[in-house]
Amino acid sequence: MRVLVAIGIIVVGLLGAEGGRAGYLIEQEAVIPNPVTLQPTSTTVRTWHDGRRFKREHPLRNEVVVIDLDKHEVVGLNPAARTYWKLPAERYRQLALVSLLVLGVTPKPDGSVDVPDPLFVPTGAHKLVAGRDAYQVKVEGKLPEGVQTELWLSEVIPLTTEVLVDQLRMALGDPKHPSFQQFFGQWRALKGYPVQSVTTLTTPLGRIVTSETLSTREQAPS
Repeated sequence: MRVLVAIGIIVVGLLGAEGGRAGYLIEQEAVIPNPVTLQPTSTTVRTWHDGRRFKREHPLRNEVVVIDLDKHEVVGLNPAARTYWKLPAERYRQLALVSLLVLGVTPKPDGSVDVPDPLFVPTGAHKLVAGRDAYQVKVEGKLPEGVQTELWLSEVIPLTTEVLVDQLRMALGDPKHPSFQQFFGQWRALKGYPVQSVTTLTTPLGRIVTSETLSTREQAPS
């Protein structure tokens, strides 16, 4: 009962959104290899954010993460197991920074990050992604061995990289170190909005590919 009540309070608190303030709902199709068979498995990942609150649902991982900057805490839920965990925002931020390694961004012990310049290099390639014309950029920098990351961005959807920066800031627990301004600045310099991200890991057993493709997006009324 404690877990179910906690889930209800968190969801209401997040989606209540302080007097109807504008926010975003983003849905993406995530393709992740099965850890045993390495065969691709797809799921729909949903992200909500309104500037101070962030929620991400990942059904394949049975995971819901809610960040509340006003409360300075992060809560993780596992609806299938009916359990949850709670971390201070600072501790969560330290863990979340590890995810930047696939972008060639290196976290440092003092909370700063080492950001390659340039972080993104356009390749000149174009393709249709979910019916949207998109162009390719590849991530530069010191990626882990065997890892390659690419993004496909489109200018035909009404979302900007400023929306993306807000999502990144929240997902990383709202980092304050000045080095993140360089990181966010390189995202802002991109034209359009990422409609697909692809990370490829080359191993002795073959290539492992994970991807997220934008399927729907919705802005709540202000």
